[in-house]
Amino acid sequence: MSYRQRKGLDSERAAAEYLGAQGFEILERRYRFGHKEIDLVARKNELVVFVEVKSRGSAVFGPAELSLRERQRKNLVEAAGGYLLEKGIAGPECSYRFDVILFHPPDNSGKVRLEHIPDAFRA
Repeated sequence: MSYRQRKGLDSERAAAEYLGAQGFEILERRYRFGHKEIDLVARKNELVVFVEVKSRGSAVFGPAELSLRERQRKNLVEAAGGYLLEKGIAGPECSYRFDVILFHPPDNSGKVRLEHIPDAFRA
């Protein structure tokens, strides 16, 4: 496994732990719908949350929030629709949103900052 893959898995694990501490139940990790993937699917009460996890090791390539492009948003929306249909929870009574969890590059003290953006974009 490459360093990049390991870092991605570590970030997803940390995001899942964070969401669990916030009262969310993790329903899926790395859910695949065709060639599309959702990092985490979580639920809190009746709300289903589709979570994209982004991290950066440095600010050289820009901030983590800029790495979620329009095409990736579209893929997340399509995968979420597939998930809702597959699990039989689609319909007008279904409440869901798209969150992003960002891991910012380490600061001067070496500490990585987690930022949770609820309802980061609309389908």
